[in-house]
Amino acid sequence: MNILRAGWQWFQRQTWLNKIIILGLFAVIVPFFLPTIVAWFKPTMLNVGVAFYTYERAQVTEGKTATYFFEKRNLVTNCSLRRVEQTISPGEVQPPWQESWVVIKLLLENVSDDSITHLRLAVRSPAIGSSTQVSTAPTMEVTGQMETPPNDGRRWFVVTIPAIAPRSSVVLSLKTPLDDNLRKFIYEDRRTVTIQVPFVASDQFHEYPPIVSRTNALKILNREGLLRTGDDAAAEETLPFSSLPDNEPRLKEPRVHSSQRLPKSRNCPEGEAGMW
Repeated sequence: MNILRAGWQWFQRQTWLNKIIILGLFAVIVPFFLPTIVAWFKPTMLNVGVAFYTYERAQVTEGKTATYFFEKRNLVTNCSLRRVEQTISPGEVQPPWQESWVVIKLLLENVSDDSITHLRLAVRSPAIGSSTQVSTAPTMEVTGQMETPPNDGRRWFVVTIPAIAPRSSVVLSLKTPLDDNLRKFIYEDRRTVTIQVPFVASDQFHEYPPIVSRTNALKILNREGLLRTGDDAAAEETLPFSSLPDNEPRLKEPRVHSSQRLPKSRNCPEGEAGMW
């Protein structure tokens, strides 16, 4: 109480200009610390973690052979997280389609002994747009769509989950195709991909802005593998080759895709690869 009284007396001694500046700074700073202050007095049921990575499926041609690969890399550090590749001769199989994505991984942890039902979560990021898709483990149901807030022109992506069981986790993937604009934003302009979670809401708690923690990208990928397989085995992904029809002409040279490759990733120690 003495500290508050001394602070108020100090504030009263300031000029009107200083008071206006102090109040302005206070109004800017408070929204950033409000979720933390609320969490001190009223622990939340839901923890939210986030990581970014890019996914690329492409090919490298050397002579008469082509190496097809997919790679997941940490978007923040450009460190390679997982890479699988396979070299084949032309004309053997139909190669996978070349594509790349920006993926936002959200780790939702229900830390309470009660189920969270009808959960709604809003996400806003430069890496989210009208082509964004949301997915999760096959046993979970999730939907998502772009919405415009009633009092804010900036659109956000709202995810809806029917239920999260007590003491359980959910990993959400928000996948956005890496088009020319997004590629320029990340790799040419080198602008930072940020994320905001303006609110979460459910039957158990009112709408509020949660604390979003930076989570190691490898931790989220490993947690996702555990949720998909039910044990400690990783959820293996394979290159989707398919057999050529009998009437399809066999190529003597590897087919080269025209889409642009991502800049080369970095090889980082496993302990550092997923860090922010």
